[in-house]
Amino acid sequence: MVAIGTATALLATSAEGGAVPPRAPDASLAVLVALLVARLDTADAVAAAKWSSARRDGVRPTIDDPAREAEVYDAMARLGGARALSESWLRQVFFGQIEASKVVQRGLMMRWRFDPAQAPTRPPDLAAVRPMIDRVNIEIVDQLAARRTELVAVDCRQRLARSVFDAFASGRVDPLHRAALVRAVATLCPVRG
Repeated sequence: MVAIGTATALLATSAEGGAVPPRAPDASLAVLVALLVARLDTADAVAAAKWSSARRDGVRPTIDDPAREAEVYDAMARLGGARALSESWLRQVFFGQIEASKVVQRGLMMRWRFDPAQAPTRPPDLAAVRPMIDRVNIEIVDQLAARRTELVAVDCRQRLARSVFDAFASGRVDPLHRAALVRAVATLCPVRG
């Protein structure tokens, strides 16, 4: 539901009532959005590892990993605390990142079920992928701290929309990852009361 509201907000009008005006790209949140795209790119390898492991064991792939998710939430909350970031906001942000990753994983697994020829044949080792995710997570927290002023500003959603649309226009983000990116940015602007 949050992702739908954010997608609507990203496509909606500005606070002044007009369409989001075309402007020069707002580079202030571009690095953060690029990091979210990089994190989403790791979801392909995670999906491939989970798919192959499940096939080897003769079971359905499991996408949810509550123990690993809890580790991420706790580690990012500790890291953010050292940067004076709200623990509840960081947990919300990383909930969004994990859910966005699951969008990619579910999409890929559905594709592989319907077209087994596209399924991975030599998947990466999940233990090798996790350090990349951990590194990107730390960089995301660093950007959240560096860009906190923009993220709490009234025009946060508009700034994010420009950076997201720039990522879309790059041609590097396919439709599945576009949907996941919208989910990933949904939690970045703190909710206003």
